[in-house]
Amino acid sequence: MKRSLLAIAAVVSLASLCAARPAGANSMVTHVWVAEQSITQIEPGALRDIVSDPALRGVIQNGAIYPDSGYSVRHPYGEWAHWESWVEPYLQWIRTRWGAEGYRSADARRHVAFLMGCAAHSMTDQTFDQYFVARARQYDHTDADSLDIGSDTWLVVEHGVTSEADGLFWVDEMPAIHAAVGGPAVTPAVLTEAGNLTAAGTRFLVRFGHTLYTARWRDYPWAASHYMDADTPGSYPRLVSTTAAYWRFLWRRLQGDAPPGAPPIYSWPSPGQVNFPVDHGDIESRVVVTTPWGLDDATVNDSTVRILGPDDAPVPSRVSRYGDHGNTLMIRPMADLAYDTPYRVSLSASLRTLEGSLTGAEQTIAFRTRCSPDRLAQCPPLPTPRPTLSAPPVSTPRPPPGLDAGSGTVVLEPDDAGALDASVDAASTLDAALGLDAGGASTKEGCGCRAGGGGAGGGAGWLSLLALAGLSRRRQRRAPLPWISRRTGRAPGRCAGAPR
Repeated sequence: MKRSLLAIAAVVSLASLCAARPAGANSMVTHVWVAEQSITQIEPGALRDIVSDPALRGVIQNGAIYPDSGYSVRHPYGEWAHWESWVEPYLQWIRTRWGAEGYRSADARRHVAFLMGCAAHSMTDQTFDQYFVARARQYDHTDADSLDIGSDTWLVVEHGVTSEADGLFWVDEMPAIHAAVGGPAVTPAVLTEAGNLTAAGTRFLVRFGHTLYTARWRDYPWAASHYMDADTPGSYPRLVSTTAAYWRFLWRRLQGDAPPGAPPIYSWPSPGQVNFPVDHGDIESRVVVTTPWGLDDATVNDSTVRILGPDDAPVPSRVSRYGDHGNTLMIRPMADLAYDTPYRVSLSASLRTLEGSLTGAEQTIAFRTRCSPDRLAQCPPLPTPRPTLSAPPVSTPRPPPGLDAGSGTVVLEPDDAGALDASVDAASTLDAALGLDAGGASTKEGCGCRAGGGGAGGGAGWLSLLALAGLSRRRQRRAPLPWISRRTGRAPGRCAGAPR
């Protein structure tokens, strides 16, 4: 029965995470994968020595799931930890303690690793949502409500990706850190529950996400065909390169030599881009800029963030930003741009970082619009779009290799066959459990909704129990209920890779 409850907790956690996060934000398998892939793009040196240390792999992975873990227990720290409202004060907390020694001690290294994992989560959500998901909504004619889970299943099935994040946060240490940096108050019990639910739900998705693969692929054929295309804005390769660029700048911030006026780390259009669309209703004409600093909300407006045309004439636009203290700005032209005309994006020198400094220098991104249809022969050729496939590339989706044999993070073990037999057959698929909506108000255009009071559960939790009960009854004749194995060999409450 205990194992049944662990499996139930996994689905409850998945439903809670999906209900609390907005459509578009990434799910946990992606967050762990992006953090690990970003390591490979960091040049040899002190930062690479930390993030590539095998002893700190679990720390980075747990950092990558930490922000969303708050959603699993409906705690405000989930939303707060997504932004520079956590990254900047935590970075300064680390710098105050270990900056003078160059981050060489074991404690310094594990905190830098955890910071980078958290930062990877933040940057991945921002980049995917504002660059990629916005396009999926237009090209797949959908609200993209399940794209986060869908893209996780594609990653698992098509690339064999798994997650080893165990959710064993430093539960005795983190409450004091939250207090020191002005964050939401947490307790060891809250963090333990959040970590257990998030890690278990992630492993459940790795093991059983293949059952959603084809349906999610057919829901989002454009997204499924382009999520690994490096030329598509916000695709997975771009998530990795942008996260790695953010890590490099965070390392400079830890050294105290990061310039407030640093240029953006990613943008659409890219510097010097040609053939930019002119139709203001086309998602491709929306400008998106990602900065290496979190920016002060009070300084972000249509006079400090602009599109300028010939003679520096401003283009009427609507300016917004991603979430609370995010790094990403969106500029929507309110009218069509002119054909074959030079423009530039201007970020004013009067923008202020969350660290408190004026950027002090204007940052610009020059681009040129496409030619009119009757002049195409006189202009650079328009890019050829990557085709959208007509069918999923994997016809028989299965879990990643090794999981069936019990060698991965999720194994099948005997279960009490009658434990849930009396439950109501309310829903019969994992898809039903993940599709439940527990409500919650969204924040700006950002990653997560604002979490309510503490404690897991609510409507999504109970409905998820019913969903899993139906799944269990149908499978009892064929296979035991899956149990989420947490064979870490570590004491409860100890983060992977933490000093013993």
